[in-house]
Amino acid sequence: MTNSWDQLKGHDEQRELFRRSLQRGRLSHAYVLAGPEGIGKRLFARLMAQSVFCRNHELTELQVCGDCRACRAFAANTWPDYIEVGVPAGKNAIPIAAIAGEDGRRGREGLCYELSMSPQASDRRVAVINDAGLLNTESANALLKTLEEPPAHSLILLVCDNPDTLLPTIRSRCQVVRFFPLSQPDVQQILLAQEIVESEAEAASIASLCEGSLETARQLMSPELRKLKTSVTAQLEQMEGMKPLKVAATVVGGIEEMSSSTAEQRQNAQWLLRFVADAIQQRLRALAKGDLSDAMTQRMGARNGLDLLSPMLARTITASRQIDGSSPVKLVMEAFFDEVARMFRQAAKR
Repeated sequence: MTNSWDQLKGHDEQRELFRRSLQRGRLSHAYVLAGPEGIGKRLFARLMAQSVFCRNHELTELQVCGDCRACRAFAANTWPDYIEVGVPAGKNAIPIAAIAGEDGRRGREGLCYELSMSPQASDRRVAVINDAGLLNTESANALLKTLEEPPAHSLILLVCDNPDTLLPTIRSRCQVVRFFPLSQPDVQQILLAQEIVESEAEAASIASLCEGSLETARQLMSPELRKLKTSVTAQLEQMEGMKPLKVAATVVGGIEEMSSSTAEQRQNAQWLLRFVADAIQQRLRALAKGDLSDAMTQRMGARNGLDLLSPMLARTITASRQIDGSSPVKLVMEAFFDEVARMFRQAAKR
């Protein structure tokens, strides 16, 4: 399927920046597209390239038709003047082979060699380097030579989360264009359009937590995390009989099972606490509007429910800060659920 600028949410200012550069004849040879993961930088880079090749629009329009031979070939990944590289599967860096060719073919293949060739079907060649911050030393130095003496018919787009991860010598030879997180409404629209969520309510909940990143939204939608969220939510709704240590053990066990490293354990623990905080905030907003329909409020009354939820939210935030401060996940969760259970017992006695 051919990409369209209509598919891209947000980043209108960045697109306009490139359009003005084209209209003034001041397009640079290399740009760094920098911003958080999962906000559409790669799609932007591909649309930029496709706009360069599209036969039915002037380059200064920065538009694609989706129907011409170039657009169809681009969508099929067969357009000869487009090069895209990134971290190979199973690797953790972009090797020199991707930039300058394999041993024995060094300088006669790879991205730099392809860029040095005259365009076959267009006015210029376009190269996109995904995860450019993961160029290893050899590949970065090989790319630097091309950036220092770029072919006149080339455009290089380096996509990365943080431009500071690039060699200063590479960064200084590119124009840095910064991209920002998507708005919550844009995330909601994308989640619904791509059928990542099952309802508008779920889209709104995920969009409020994912900090404008679709990658983060997809992480939040993982089956394991959703199952754990459902379990914890159910426990919080039946706090009279909640056994804090048992709940904490279930939560920690679930986090460890879905995480491959300590860093992932901390991240998943944070997501879980964010889910809890979001649920509490939703209930507080409902109480503020006079909604007394949930079971807890009916059992305890609006005043007691409010007196419980406010400190519970504060305790959730404290637990999140403890995770940030490198406290052990197990101990934080045990203390958190023990405190929540104590808060409920005290509120029930009033």
